[in-house]
Amino acid sequence: MADAPELPEAKDSYERLIALSIAILAVILAFVDNTGDNAKTDGILKTTEAANKWAYFQSKSIKGNLAENSATLLGLLTPVDPAATKAKLEEMTREVARYDTEKKEIMAEAQALEKQVAHSMAIDDRADEAALLLQVAVVICSIAILVRWKAIFFGGLAIGAFGIAAAFRAFLG
Repeated sequence: MADAPELPEAKDSYERLIALSIAILAVILAFVDNTGDNAKTDGILKTTEAANKWAYFQSKSIKGNLAENSATLLGLLTPVDPAATKAKLEEMTREVARYDTEKKEIMAEAQALEKQVAHSMAIDDRADEAALLLQVAVVICSIAILVRWKAIFFGGLAIGAFGIAAAFRAFLG
């Protein structure tokens, strides 16, 4: 098995400072990426749940329309057994009312799920912004090691600070 190449050590305190800064930015980046991925997954799951609720709402609407149409037809027909027709008409009217009540509950649940989806996707968007800034900061700080310009290092840290601020926005949701 071939020997792995040795990793170079930092030559001075400047390189150690940059390396430490890059490591810290990378750890924060990992947390931000994880938060964004979790929010995205949660959003996808909630979107599916909301779609299922809307499908359930639609099925209740169809059943309610059928019951309403049945009640209308019963009211228009000349009954052979007026008592039985009246009982069936009352039953259909209760069914229509029940479906309307159930539809309102289902609608409220679906709308609540849609709000959760919007919240999760907003977290994911903010995490993506933070991750982008942190990735750029890591690259710029890495360049600072090569060119040994403190201005580039401080620029990378500034971008990293903006990334950390964006990460807090993502975490606070």
